[in-house]
Amino acid sequence: MKTTREELIKQHIDSFPVLPVTVTRLMNVTNDPESSAQDVMEVILTDQSLCLTVLKIANSALFGRPRKVDSIKMAVSILGYNEVERIALAKALINSFSKLPKQHKTLIDKYWEHSFVCGIIARVIAQDLHFPPSIAFMGGLIHDIGKLIMLETFVNDYAVDWMTIFSREEIRKNELQMFSFTHDTVGGQLLRKWVFPENLTTAVEYHHRPDEAGEEKSLAYIIQLADLLSFYCCNNELLGDDDILTVINNALPDIRPQWQNCGLVFDNDAAAEWFNWLLNNYELSSSLKEAFSA
Repeated sequence: MKTTREELIKQHIDSFPVLPVTVTRLMNVTNDPESSAQDVMEVILTDQSLCLTVLKIANSALFGRPRKVDSIKMAVSILGYNEVERIALAKALINSFSKLPKQHKTLIDKYWEHSFVCGIIARVIAQDLHFPPSIAFMGGLIHDIGKLIMLETFVNDYAVDWMTIFSREEIRKNELQMFSFTHDTVGGQLLRKWVFPENLTTAVEYHHRPDEAGEEKSLAYIIQLADLLSFYCCNNELLGDDDILTVINNALPDIRPQWQNCGLVFDNDAAAEWFNWLLNNYELSSSLKEAFSA
């Protein structure tokens, strides 16, 4: 009997590697109220690659550190336990996709470019809205992680038409019809398997349907806008004669009342400034990608 596409995706998620031992230990420590910075540092020091990533992110221009962070102890103190945990989880997740189909390298590179650009602008938007910026960064970074599961499951069918497209509602409907799942739902399932923080998992799962995200609506709306801005930053030629506000109004026509319903204020000038900032600081995405690849 032929395996359905729905069964193939479920099997792939079920067979996905478990969390690395270092990350599991780190989560146990960071979730223990009696743990100290020393305890966190000792776990991180067992993984040289994670050490380099944490140090590079602590020194990143995006995080605006006034002085050089030259020790893991200082990095943990500056970033905080929860941030270090999120970094470790995201790094492990990214590393778990190190053997993606080589014939699609160009598409995969473009996918990661969009993901890191989405992370940095989500952080900026969140900061301006007085929302936790580090959580928004991680949400933006991993918002489309389900696409990689889809690509690994349907190597040829999912590649060209789906990996780098902006998923408007009609695109998601077609995705559901063809593959029995949408990438955002698959992403949510994967993150739950890896015990990601529930606020991040929910925001990723509902970043195309923020109104269904419950208490995480604000984060989901921020990621939704960051997704759109980063898509047009990475594909600026698609703007044509339109400005970014026209694109936002066309793609997200209800953004103002939707944001207002969850306590956010959408401002045209701010949105234009976010997009211009992104165009001018696009290169930050490369340094962050390098940090997570350390």
